[in-house]
Amino acid sequence: MLDFDLNDTLVEEDDYEPFIGQTFESQEEAYVYYDNYAKRQGYVVRKDRSDTKHGRTVRRDFCCHRGGKNPLKVIDLSKPQRHKVSSRCDCKAHMRITLKKCFDIFPEEWHVTKFVKEHNHELLSSEEMRFLPANRTISQEDEKQILLYKEAGLSVRQIIQVMELEKKRLLGNDDVKSLLEYMQSAKLENNLFQYAYTMDDERRLEHLIWCQAQCFELYQKYGDVVVFDTTYKVNSYDMPCGIFVGVDNHGKTILFGCALLRNETTSTFKWLMKTFVTLMKKPPKTIITDQDPWMSEAIETELPTTKHSFCIWHITSKFSCWFAALLRTAYQDWCADFDGAYKTTIATEFEHKWNVMVHKYDLQENKHIQGLYDVKYFWAPAYLRDHFFGGMITTGRSESINAFIKKFVSSHVSRTNFVKQIDIAVQEIGQGRICDNMTAILRPIPVKSKSPLEEQAFRVFTPYAFKKFQEEFIRASQYSVMHDQGNTFFVRYFEGATPRNHSVFWGGVMASCSCKNFEFWGVLCRHILRVFSHTNCFKIPSLYLPLRWYRNSSEASSVVQEGDVHSTSNQGALHTTYEVQGDNIELEEESNIVNNASTNEHVVYLPPKSKIKGRPKKRREKGGKELGKKTNVVPYANNLVILSPLVLIKIIFSA
Repeated sequence: MLDFDLNDTLVEEDDYEPFIGQTFESQEEAYVYYDNYAKRQGYVVRKDRSDTKHGRTVRRDFCCHRGGKNPLKVIDLSKPQRHKVSSRCDCKAHMRITLKKCFDIFPEEWHVTKFVKEHNHELLSSEEMRFLPANRTISQEDEKQILLYKEAGLSVRQIIQVMELEKKRLLGNDDVKSLLEYMQSAKLENNLFQYAYTMDDERRLEHLIWCQAQCFELYQKYGDVVVFDTTYKVNSYDMPCGIFVGVDNHGKTILFGCALLRNETTSTFKWLMKTFVTLMKKPPKTIITDQDPWMSEAIETELPTTKHSFCIWHITSKFSCWFAALLRTAYQDWCADFDGAYKTTIATEFEHKWNVMVHKYDLQENKHIQGLYDVKYFWAPAYLRDHFFGGMITTGRSESINAFIKKFVSSHVSRTNFVKQIDIAVQEIGQGRICDNMTAILRPIPVKSKSPLEEQAFRVFTPYAFKKFQEEFIRASQYSVMHDQGNTFFVRYFEGATPRNHSVFWGGVMASCSCKNFEFWGVLCRHILRVFSHTNCFKIPSLYLPLRWYRNSSEASSVVQEGDVHSTSNQGALHTTYEVQGDNIELEEESNIVNNASTNEHVVYLPPKSKIKGRPKKRREKGGKELGKKTNVVPYANNLVILSPLVLIKIIFSA
């Protein structure tokens, strides 16, 4: 089990004040951060001027609510006048953010480029702040509901109680019953549909995992590398949702399975990983997750043959919180040095650049630096390139996973509706794959040379994989073979005072390179292709044409029939049977579906609200990027409980 949790971040009070060079992932995150800072100081902020480039916002100002001058008012004497006095006094306090992108492995971020702290007016106390209009807003839906209860003669306190009960009113046990009936009918319709669930001692639904038939078939072909991620509050019980995602032969994100979990403990993740392998009939070769220590322990136990990696995007997205305030103006230089160390493909070079970077910025005692180094085998490519990831370690893939969740899943839906929304997502993935196959036929990427190597790859690969191959093939001409010793060749780039040699082994059947590009991406590197040209090799061995990148299954099957052992292992046709042990697991074969509500032994009850892992919210104040992680507001009472009865009465009787 990993002892270091990269999520563990302490925030000091001084860090709350914005500073030049501070970074945020989005405009909304910057706004939330500055707004929380402003509320502690005694004012609120509003969005001000912005600059756009090519239809995209690249700069945004957030100013004090009293900024700007009192606008001239056009008076229409035919209408009643409100005679409302403006509070604007041309206050200059504001924060400006600018969109920037530093390096490939870092997400695009908004940087604070200007911050004016001084105000020309008196700031408000915390008691006075709640009476500002910005702090006593209410949605139109809630306002209509309040007025309806007012006409019925309810008091303010009764209105609050009724709306709180309405928010908590759930679908009842029918939600669980309809969900399990839906699972059972889907299984009867297609036997490849997979699902399993557990119950606690009180027969309440605990964990649920399911996989559509189409997803099961995709996993058999492309389940060699899997990304697992979790998100929160996508259903009415706040149950964390875990998704298993992969990449198909067109380089597109595909869904393998989903799970609703009661909690995120080690035992839960152990059950999830073990059940996933059971339902899918084989484990993945590699898996990418965030740096959750409980998940890491579960993967180490239940997936002993699977290589586990941390997504670099999840790590670098925390750097601005960890190092921006500490390094200040040197933060961007440190990012450049980290990027250089990260991109090294040889372990010795990584160790050298890492040590130079740590001593350059005097970070020897920094706990985050120590923690990153301790788990280097989980995120540094120099220690991962012996394993196939198919590009799934890149930042773009992680971003597409988050976009995938937000595109199809609405917040606070019942479990049955949630599953149906996932079905819609799966159907769209299927339609997208049909479109990709058509595009591969109608719009192929043209061959740029008459080389038989390029033509061979063109015939079998999808446009996505062929483009990757073509990039390497074109770059191969820029390398020269400096020396060879038997079956070992040294390949060097033609430019540079001190170019690095790459060692390539080619014995006529087997090939390998020190850069490990084929092992990592599944595409031959430019160094091996240069040696092929040097040795007059005009045919790529089928060993280096992985079936997962083939454009159609018929060609892939013909290769398998020729007896290519390596290609057979790549197609993922393993059908090993696994058994899940434990008294609480309920698999679909047991038909433990609620058919008769009066039969207690067949009833599965509602689960309680799930508690999100981590520190309790009231243990400490949040800061930095944590303040940008806003959750969707639950309708009704969550909007009301922050209002005092006096303010609520004013809202009701001012309508």
